[in-house]
Amino acid sequence: MTLHAGAAFLSAFSEIQSATCDLQSALGMKLAIIANPVAGRGRPYRKVTYRARHWPHSAWEVEILPTRGPGHAGEIAFELLSRPPDVLAVCGGDGTVHEVASRVPNPPFPVALLPAGTSNVLARELGLPLDPWRALDIALAGIVRRVDLGVLSARTERRFLLMTGVGFDAYVAAKVRPRFKNAVGIASYYLATTQCLLSYPFTQFQVVTDRAGVSATSCIVANAKGYGGGLVLTPGADMRDGILDILTLQTRSRLDYLKFLFWAWRGSPRHYPWVGSQRARAVKIEGPRGLWVQADGELVGTLPLDISLSPSVFPLVFPA
Repeated sequence: MTLHAGAAFLSAFSEIQSATCDLQSALGMKLAIIANPVAGRGRPYRKVTYRARHWPHSAWEVEILPTRGPGHAGEIAFELLSRPPDVLAVCGGDGTVHEVASRVPNPPFPVALLPAGTSNVLARELGLPLDPWRALDIALAGIVRRVDLGVLSARTERRFLLMTGVGFDAYVAAKVRPRFKNAVGIASYYLATTQCLLSYPFTQFQVVTDRAGVSATSCIVANAKGYGGGLVLTPGADMRDGILDILTLQTRSRLDYLKFLFWAWRGSPRHYPWVGSQRARAVKIEGPRGLWVQADGELVGTLPLDISLSPSVFPLVFPA
């Protein structure tokens, strides 16, 4: 090979290498992480930002988008519709994921969860590790499955992934103080539950489906098995079966509530005569105005309330 020919060969080879690198860059995957800086007392956020600074995945470009307050996670997710990532990861609790699902109920990108909350009910439902580092690896290599979304119509329309509740559990959610929750975690819910067992007014309301109507003093409309604090209230619920599981408590006895919560905490809720259950695709709840409603652990409005289901719309990342 002549010197001139060798130089031409090296020049061509260099151009091919450059073009290959440009193509790899163009084909690089984008990961956006919406992160709640105060969830889990800030430790998950610090771990995820450290991992991003020492990013080991050359094929992925990562961007961290911190939230600034309630509702901001949903706004960030909505803004990402104009520049969609290949995967959106949410580093936060169930409330943070709830904000994203409510604002962007049918996103063009899969949503992965990096658990950082108090109860992490959704993470447990999906079988995810509670360490955000390990969950981050699953976010890049998991399986995408579309799950059902509950649609809650009160004064405004919201979505929920896990459950909505009226009565005792919404009463507890209203009593939990955010600062105290950030300081002591799940213990804040146990304390609030104990206090509410002594003060709950047992206000009655009506739960109506296409099959039946019942009076209740508490009601859970579930899209998933899990509940906060390790409780199991609706063991037959499935996020992918296209139907809602409805649990009603009709008693006014504090002792009855205590017994029910004890067995739910043990993972085997008892079916007492004053506990009702049914399955439906839609439910209407009517009662005194001003009675609180919670969805995925967040207070979202008051009665009256219509609940329906959007089947197989929200793309979640499951462990492979």
